[in-house]
Amino acid sequence: MPDQVADALEKSADKRHVTFDTQQASYDGTMGLEASLEIPDALALAAAVKSGAEHLARLGSTDTADGRRATALGDLARRQLTIGFDQDTPASEVPAQRPSTPVTQIVLHAHLSADAITHHDVTHGQEMSGRIEQASQRVLSVEQIRAWCGRPDVTVVVKPIIDLRERLECKGYEPTEKIREHVIVRDGTCVFPWCGRNARHADLDHVVPYDHDHPDRGGPTSTDNLAALCRRHHRLKTHGRWRYETTEPGVFVWTSPLGWTYLRDRTGSRPLGRAWTEPGTAQPPDS
Repeated sequence: MPDQVADALEKSADKRHVTFDTQQASYDGTMGLEASLEIPDALALAAAVKSGAEHLARLGSTDTADGRRATALGDLARRQLTIGFDQDTPASEVPAQRPSTPVTQIVLHAHLSADAITHHDVTHGQEMSGRIEQASQRVLSVEQIRAWCGRPDVTVVVKPIIDLRERLECKGYEPTEKIREHVIVRDGTCVFPWCGRNARHADLDHVVPYDHDHPDRGGPTSTDNLAALCRRHHRLKTHGRWRYETTEPGVFVWTSPLGWTYLRDRTGSRPLGRAWTEPGTAQPPDS
């Protein structure tokens, strides 16, 4: 839905801000700030703060991780002020800036043709979309992707298009890298209802359990029998009496220990009701 994506991007541009709460400085010497940045800028800032905090740790800082991150952010500001911007210097005397090298890498899963990025004369029907992996599978328009590709400080890594309709299977318990990438791109996040943890950091779970003693009798290691589950919800499924099944690749129906069911698909999560109508009329599936 290119029109809706473009409209959302236009509205989000108006929400960018950096706000310092100077009226609420605490007695312990801290001050709050809130910011809403474009994704490339936010990722670059996050990487810089992380790098600075790690550097402080190597230097022997005994501060907490959050404390080192806060100090690293302040260090960035102090280094910026030492650059020495001089507004009185004539423009002719300002040295030419060297081309900036890319400092931010964005991993993009393309759902569009190369022509849609490189040509401005594509028709409306040809415009599709892309998803950025580091921002919870945020959907982007062609125009946004094209703008990022032109930024000298950003490296856009475009992953090959994966046909999610294709079924892949391998022998053994561990999925191949191709199968793993397929499931991660398809699911986007942990498939437990309303969980938004990135599938890139999740486990791949066999919906129908794999039989290590008799592999031919258990669930296959295939794209239609694998799902991304974060570690917490993987344990909940294994030890917490939650169960689920897949009705089609990427579509999952979960049943809670009390019999409540939930659907999770590419549009999100929603409750379906109870697996049985009245207590005692049917045997609960997890009893």
